[in-house]
Amino acid sequence: MQGWVTLHASDGSGSAREQVGALPNVNITLRDAICRKCNNEWLSRIETRASRILKPMSVEGQHAVLDAAAQALLSLWAAKTCLLLELAVRQMYAGKRLVEGYQATAQELAWLRQKSEPPPRSMVWLGYWDCQKSAPVNYEPSSAVLPTADGAVLAGHLTTFSLGFVAFQVFTVDFLAAEQHGAPVWNPRVPKSLAGSLDRIYPALLRQPEVTWPPARPFAKGEWRRIVTWDGRLRPEA
Repeated sequence: MQGWVTLHASDGSGSAREQVGALPNVNITLRDAICRKCNNEWLSRIETRASRILKPMSVEGQHAVLDAAAQALLSLWAAKTCLLLELAVRQMYAGKRLVEGYQATAQELAWLRQKSEPPPRSMVWLGYWDCQKSAPVNYEPSSAVLPTADGAVLAGHLTTFSLGFVAFQVFTVDFLAAEQHGAPVWNPRVPKSLAGSLDRIYPALLRQPEVTWPPARPFAKGEWRRIVTWDGRLRPEA
């Protein structure tokens, strides 16, 4: 995917997308927010290991069979990418979106760094989206409110992003607040209409030790809204 990348934003409610910027390549940078040691050692190692799996999938749509170790690695990569991408978008395009995504707590970022796994209560799904080699990156959050035992408002987020043909969905929530207010585990299953299109890779399913990608029912070019909203069950503008 060569050439300039244009960036568009919308409020997620079906309104027209407006161009908010352009980049000479697909690199989206987060400046002065990560220390040299984390960036050059910890994050660099994750990128190097994940790229061996992701590059043929995302660029060429090549078939892959992911064992438990590969699923864990891609889940870590997806979770850290989701949380850091939101910070980068806020930094680079402040005020360009009517609705911003989920900003991770310090505890969630610390968990990622110390445990090298998504924070507690996180969930990650993997799918295939036919980008037709024309949309290198998509990123869109949806609200996913959790009920609580004491009635407190607790908003989780289901963030959808794609890298070429690979689509990830990452559910995140302030896990300390979830415990404090007695929130149950968020919905661990996608709607039946999407069951053949999205495979949960974190937490791993014991009955599914290997995940075959692309899934049985890939998403077509025009079905991005189906992924983001879980076939209309989530509100991207909430």
